[in-house]
Amino acid sequence: MTHPDAPDVPATPEPAPHFPAAAPAPGDGLAPETADRTDRLILEVASHEGAWGSEDAAVLVVADRTGALTEAALARGTGPVLAFHTSGLAVEAAARAHAPALAEGRLLLPHRGDAAREPAGLEDFVRSTGIALATALVRLPKSLRSLEATARAVARTGTPDLVLVGGGAVKHMSRTQNDVLGGAFAQVHATRGSGSSRCLVAARPRPDTAPATAEHGSAEVHVHGATGTLALRGIGGVFGGGRADAGSLLLLRALDAALEEDAALKEHAPAVHDAPLRALDLGSGNGLLTAYLARALPDAVIVGSDDDLDAVASTRATLAASGLERPGIDVRWEASLASQRDGSADLIVLNPPFHDGTAVDATLVQGLLDAAARVLRPGGALWFVHNSHLRYRPEVERRVGPVQQRARDRRFTVLRAVRRSA
Repeated sequence: MTHPDAPDVPATPEPAPHFPAAAPAPGDGLAPETADRTDRLILEVASHEGAWGSEDAAVLVVADRTGALTEAALARGTGPVLAFHTSGLAVEAAARAHAPALAEGRLLLPHRGDAAREPAGLEDFVRSTGIALATALVRLPKSLRSLEATARAVARTGTPDLVLVGGGAVKHMSRTQNDVLGGAFAQVHATRGSGSSRCLVAARPRPDTAPATAEHGSAEVHVHGATGTLALRGIGGVFGGGRADAGSLLLLRALDAALEEDAALKEHAPAVHDAPLRALDLGSGNGLLTAYLARALPDAVIVGSDDDLDAVASTRATLAASGLERPGIDVRWEASLASQRDGSADLIVLNPPFHDGTAVDATLVQGLLDAAARVLRPGGALWFVHNSHLRYRPEVERRVGPVQQRARDRRFTVLRAVRRSA
């Protein structure tokens, strides 16, 4: 996604999980072969700190990038293991990697595919199981708001003796993380580092811990040429929090101007005239683009879609706060518009991630462009914003269709691509 603050400091998505096709033998039960340095330190510290509890104690694993923490928890005892990921793709990967434990009921994962059963977040997931946690193993997020949401959810659903062990790369850690954990736990300390990794240990959950709250914000946007305000809500580690990023605002100004042009209705008219227009926000984030579509196209079917559960919750909260909930608007926890039919959309808006760390990674965008091309009807339009120096126009044209530049400033470029006929 375009970065809201500076053109040369791109947003950094969390690394994609890399689970094995099948879980390996756990060896000593504490350090499966798939474990990286941070995993091994988390497991070592959990053992030294007495965090595991009894063999039948419940263990929560959060953001397990390799699958090793989950495998070790399953090998360590006979109690239930709850594995939570905000990424739907990571949930699917965990289900494949630990299929036997999942089938036996020892491993519990967030439910996907049915909005009525999907958790609103970590606390909702844990409470849905009816299990009181004894141990939490956490890969520390870079976002302090995400860490706060995790810490508060764990404290509110654990036993009085629960111990949380969180590990991360030293370069991404700060003393502020101790303070964040201290808001939910009475005891917090850091361990010595091992290589490039370090752990934080939190114990004695505070009984008066309140749930994490959404970040509140707003955005001034033009809707059919008139200035209006959209309420924004940012939950957990969602990109942008409750703020509007500059790339999305540039896209919306260009799109709104196009909707006011004489040819706009023809450009975005559905293929079947008696069917409602279908407009999709691919990678909905905090819901800014979804909310604009809902307000600007009141008779259209609107879908916000994101692989990140925090983004899904944020989009839903933004729509509710902006008074835009209605039949015909849906928000999906899915990757790459997985639930959408081929050739079913008239309009797709996309503000995607472009970087893995500091390096440009075209693969982060290619799958999303392919998804847009699959779901757009012939003649349907993709509105796409990217950091100007990346020059993605040839990639968009090759994967979707003919491209026009509709807006550009020092930082961002907005492209409109028309889906070519098959």
